[in-house]
Amino acid sequence: MKTFALVGKSGTGKSFRSLDIAHKNNIEAVIDDGLLISHNRVLAGKSAKHENSRMASVKRAIFAEDSHVFSIKSAILSNNIGSVLILGTSEKMVNQIAQRLDLLPIEKIFYIEDIATPEEIKLASNMRNIQGKHIIPVPVFEVKKQFSGYFLRSLFPHGRRDKELEKTIMRPTYSYLGNFRIAPKVFSDICKYEVSKIDDVSDVLKVKSISDTDNCIDIYIDVCLDFPCDIPQISTDIQSRVSAAIEDSTSIIVNNVNVFIKSLSNM
Repeated sequence: MKTFALVGKSGTGKSFRSLDIAHKNNIEAVIDDGLLISHNRVLAGKSAKHENSRMASVKRAIFAEDSHVFSIKSAILSNNIGSVLILGTSEKMVNQIAQRLDLLPIEKIFYIEDIATPEEIKLASNMRNIQGKHIIPVPVFEVKKQFSGYFLRSLFPHGRRDKELEKTIMRPTYSYLGNFRIAPKVFSDICKYEVSKIDDVSDVLKVKSISDTDNCIDIYIDVCLDFPCDIPQISTDIQSRVSAAIEDSTSIIVNNVNVFIKSLSNM
């Protein structure tokens, strides 16, 4: 196992540059903010950006929990990772992470000041400190469920549509911009609006939403249909429309849309 590191102060663009460095130096995996990432996939871990406080975020990033360490070490072994790039804010931090994960001593440390220009570092700092935005070096679909409720979008370096270098831009809970909560009535209104556009749905009687510990939701909808109609097809249409509308409007991931046909009325 070959171990490398990328060191730079918080908000200087390490995550943004990490995939380029790994690609150019044939490094198989990146360890960034609690995640083990390889070939556009999150192999193990939980992002520090998912934590609700800066203290919890730091603990996640340095692998303070034994269960977190075990999951990363297991993934390294099972995926036969031969080289890894550790991201950190100091030499002490990256060496501490390497020791926690029982990796070999770091062979080479890259410094963000040697890779990015002062202007690029200033731009990255502005994105972090002024706009509250963070970069995760994997595509949106890889982290979408872990960050249910956060507005995410894809980011490509210099406009290049290279999937191997695709990143995700997001704002964590502990950002100074604060957290937000979506009222159940919002989900109810979205559901009623979308379902009302479906032919043969005469009424939406009730909508209930239940959140889980990952901030994903289950939707329960009671409807009345005109008869005769294709009940299975209408139920499928309701599920697909509601799921897509909620995820597009709120970024909340929908686990299930449960449709209950409460009554049938003659046309």
